[in-house]
Formats: sequence, structure tokens, C-alpha cells
Amino acid sequence: VYSTKQAVSELKEVDTLLTEISKANDQLSKSQLEQIGNNSFDVASKYGKTATDYLSGVQEASRAGYVNAEGIAELSVAAQGAGDMTAELANQYIIATDKAYKLGGSVEKLTEVLDGSNYITNHNAVNMTELAEGMSIVGSQASSLGVGVDQTTAALGTMIATTQQSGSEMARAFKAILLNIQQVSDEEEGIDAEGLTKYEKACNALNVSLKETKNGVMSLRDPMEVIKDLSEEYTKLDANDIRRTNLLSSVGGKVLPRYTEMYN
Repeated sequence: VYSTKQAVSELKEVDTLLTEISKANDQLSKSQLEQIGNNSFDVASKYGKTATDYLSGVQEASRAGYVNAEGIAELSVAAQGAGDMTAELANQYIIATDKAYKLGGSVEKLTEVLDGSNYITNHNAVNMTELAEGMSIVGSQASSLGVGVDQTTAALGTMIATTQQSGSEMARAFKAILLNIQQVSDEEEGIDAEGLTKYEKACNALNVSLKETKNGVMSLRDPMEVIKDLSEEYTKLDANDIRRTNLLSSVGGKVLPRYTEMYN
């Protein structure tokens, strides 16, 4: 009796979601909508999830304007199954990553991102939920500053595993560091011109420049190259060296510069 009630309840949810999907995409015919409903059970069961988990992905992808909403939704349930994520977070992760890195809704490229994330979780003390939370926060900013999706994922995974802080907290810290390296003021993050100057001086004290000259034109360096150089110079310093303290305290912003491990 319980199983029957559960089945009836899920069918009602499926019907409700299909109605919402039809509202989000009025180009779908009745037969196409029925096919999506029929496919939902097979696709979801392949990843150990429910039909409603899959259909919520179709709904969100349709709302976001994806023409391949079903492909995006299947990626979502795959992420949910691999990373023990909620449908809401998985949908947010995939759509936010796609928009940030302008992947054009490519299922192939997004699958590569998820495979990379899964590899990191298998080799570090970090889970997919933490990476998803982090990417949703810092992905857009990292992309605009020229940091690739694989680099952002790897950086988040390393920082989370090393510090044992949450994905969202590490993402905000990583964002603050990127803004400082690229000398970008951000009122919302509490990063101003004075703080940026202080950070640049702290880096210069470690013989790490934020700028370089190419063909007679001075420009800011690649942020990940700067982080690599800072890591190498920082770890050479004695534990009591004032330059360690100066670098950490100069990060500024709303994120407290207490994450020594970031530069290790």
C-alpha cells in the first residue's frame, strides 16, 4: 500500500513538472511532452535517481532557454548520482558553469567539466557538492579574469581539501585573491584602491610582480602564474617572516585572510 501511494504521488509530481515544462517551452507538442515524461523514468533509473529529479532539470534548463534541455537534465542527474547532490544544486552548477565559461550548452564540454570534477573528488578530500557550491560563486569572476574552468575546479578542490573549509567559503576567498591579483576594485567584496596597492606591495616584497611588459606594453600577468610564483616564494619564507603576515593581511575584502594554506 505504501509503495502504491508513493508511486501515485510521484506520478502526480511528474504530471505537475510536465505542465511547468510546457509553460517554459511552448514549442513542445503534446507528443513530445509525453515522450519526455516516458523517457524520464528510464534516464533517471540509469543514474539511481527519480523521474522528478530528471524532470526538474528539464524544467530549469527550459527556463534558462536551452534547446537541448533534456541533454542538460541528463547531465544533472548524472552529477546528482555521482556527487550525492540535490537536483537544485546540480542544475545550478551545470547552468552556472555553462554560462560563466560560455560553453554554449555543449553536453560534450559540460561532461568534460563534470568528469574533471569527479576526478578531483576521487583524489582529494573534497566532494562534488562543495565544488558545485564553489563554482556557482566564483565561476563567472574567474572566467572573466582568464582562469579556465579546469584551473578553477582544481584550485577550489585543492583549497577545500587543504583547509577543510566549505566550498562557498573557499570560493569567496579565491575570488578575493583573483580580484587583488588583477587589481580589480569591488565595493561589494570590500576591495578598494588602497587595499589593492597594499597587496601589490606585499607581492613585490616577495619578488613577485603582478605586471609584465610585452612588446613595450605593460599589462597584468596571468593570475594563475602569479599564484604559482607566490606559492613558491611564500613557502621559502621562515614561519616568522613578516612578509608572510603582510601578504595574508593585504588580501583584504570581506574574506578574512586567515587561509595560510592557499599559498602552500
